[in-house]
Amino acid sequence: MKNEPQIFRPNQLKNSLLFLGCSAFVAIGIFILDSDPKIGWGSIIFFGLGVIVSLIQFYPNSTYLKLTDEGFEVKGLFRSSFTKWIDVKDFREGQINGNKMILFDYTNKHKKWDNGKKVAKFLSGKEGAVQSSYSIKTEELLSLMKEYKLKSR
Repeated sequence: MKNEPQIFRPNQLKNSLLFLGCSAFVAIGIFILDSDPKIGWGSIIFFGLGVIVSLIQFYPNSTYLKLTDEGFEVKGLFRSSFTKWIDVKDFREGQINGNKMILFDYTNKHKKWDNGKKVAKFLSGKEGAVQSSYSIKTEELLSLMKEYKLKSR
């Protein structure tokens, strides 16, 4: 039996809060330009980039997680990465810097991104991760990804 492909979009509430927060700091940067230009411009530039990123997240198909029979595709800021279910050993819930994520290790047959996998393993204990900022709870996403992987065998 085939699984229906499922697409999960970013959580719009979190994205809206990111936009509002960054916009507030851009406004603060504008107000303090006269008293401290370096901090003002630093704030405007840094948080201005946050405003741009949050606006891009609202654009359809710029960011999503897609689960299919073959694997999962993670797309962020128009760049995508596809991972086959057969290339993943297992999934588990974890945290990186306090953010909930789905963590996983690749099988020994997976030969792409060797240096990136080493760095990720050093930082998080796992070789790969899928962020949990989509319109589905982390626990539900983990269960769904395990189900897709199991059915792909």
